[in-house]
Amino acid sequence: LPYEIEAGTGQTDMVKLRIGGRPRSPVEISAEILKALRLRAEEALEKPVERAVITVPAYFDDAARTATRDAARVAGLEVLRLVNEPTAAALAYGLDKGSEGLYAVYDLGGGTFDFSLLRLDKGVFQVLATGGDTALGGDDFDRAIAERLLAERKKDGIADRVDETAVKAALALARVMKEQLSDRDQTSGRLEIAGIPSFHKLEKAAFEAMIAGAVARTVEISRHVLA
Repeated sequence: LPYEIEAGTGQTDMVKLRIGGRPRSPVEISAEILKALRLRAEEALEKPVERAVITVPAYFDDAARTATRDAARVAGLEVLRLVNEPTAAALAYGLDKGSEGLYAVYDLGGGTFDFSLLRLDKGVFQVLATGGDTALGGDDFDRAIAERLLAERKKDGIADRVDETAVKAALALARVMKEQLSDRDQTSGRLEIAGIPSFHKLEKAAFEAMIAGAVARTVEISRHVLA
């Protein structure tokens, strides 16, 4: 990982992530993200933003939802409501104005996966069932590519010190290559660590094989929710 993790000091204390030279809790980090989003909203609206509706993964438990509210409070935001992301996605796509019936929402995000079954009745969504994995997402795809890049450098005889800087560089290139494979059959990139460059290629078929296990896990969860 591109950061160090420190254990909490008590049974109820959260783990800490050492970022910028000091330990920060997940709530503090989330608050920084919400502050940045608040600033973007204020720039776009050209007026202060003090209240917000925040979307969260459907599979977030009470502790995670409470932590999100705490983070918003630190960011200076009053939370009007927490909305499940699948419901928010359905609203964003205008499904509330569509025909009534059942809708399945497959939501594979950066760090979490949610699958929700919604019933639309007279413009109101009812969540019938949800499932997911709070530790499965696109970040896993990035890591798979990054590990491959670092392994290829090692195979070529490049003796890297795999520290935070190296991991960050590999992940940054991995994300670019992953995005390029959305509309290409293959991609290539240059990875430079400690001043030593290396050149890498990745075909879409190879990438799909690398993430097949994670994708199969999402399908398994979806089938369970539908059942």
